[in-house]
Amino acid sequence: MNGGPKKGRTNRFAFIMASIALMIAGCATTASYRPEIDGMKAALAETKAAGAETRAPKEYAAAEACLDWMTHEATEFNPFADPDARIRGKCQGAFAALRDKLAAAPAGAGLAKEKTTEVVSAQVAPEPETASAAKEKVSPLQDIFFDYDRSLIRVDMKKSLTENIRWLKANPTASMIVEGHCDERGTVEYNQGLGQRRAASIKNHLVAGGIDAQRIKVVSYGKERPFVTGHDESAWKWNRRVHFVIQ
Repeated sequence: MNGGPKKGRTNRFAFIMASIALMIAGCATTASYRPEIDGMKAALAETKAAGAETRAPKEYAAAEACLDWMTHEATEFNPFADPDARIRGKCQGAFAALRDKLAAAPAGAGLAKEKTTEVVSAQVAPEPETASAAKEKVSPLQDIFFDYDRSLIRVDMKKSLTENIRWLKANPTASMIVEGHCDERGTVEYNQGLGQRRAASIKNHLVAGGIDAQRIKVVSYGKERPFVTGHDESAWKWNRRVHFVIQ
């Protein structure tokens, strides 16, 4: 009984110290990502002002998707570490493609190119892409990522799907292949089925959102076409996805 007040004070002290530690960690969570994310936001704003949404819609959508990927990486997947070099490399490539497209387009493209180059080169260092990432086709539709061994659409992916539906409604003649992908764990056969279920769930969501089912073809690649190479969660989280190929 005599130790009660002292024990209570000790517990309160420990709780306060733990709270302070969490606050400090929270403040540092996205610090190393901030230059990249801020740079991409600034670059998108510059290109949008130059008419990128209409002059380079596919490249603009791909760069916007990269900003979304980096934000997920900073806030959900890997908040306490430096940005994933593979994702940074892919995003740098997406912004370079947007810059080049604007440079080849009319109506003040030179200014947009100069400003975009300045922001991206200063904030997003070029990184080599993986072989699989280099083969990726640029899509105006955002990839949808999944939890391990799941085909249910995550709540945090609903916004991306809404954006995809908006684009598809604005481009009613576009048809697409919805590709289901998995990480490397599990058998080839199991992942083939899982990829099929993921692609089917996305198709069902698109149809429910008003997209004609005749525009959508579903295919599964299982674990055969990884988006990022690697043998841990830093790669697996990007490979559990549905990717869209516009035809």
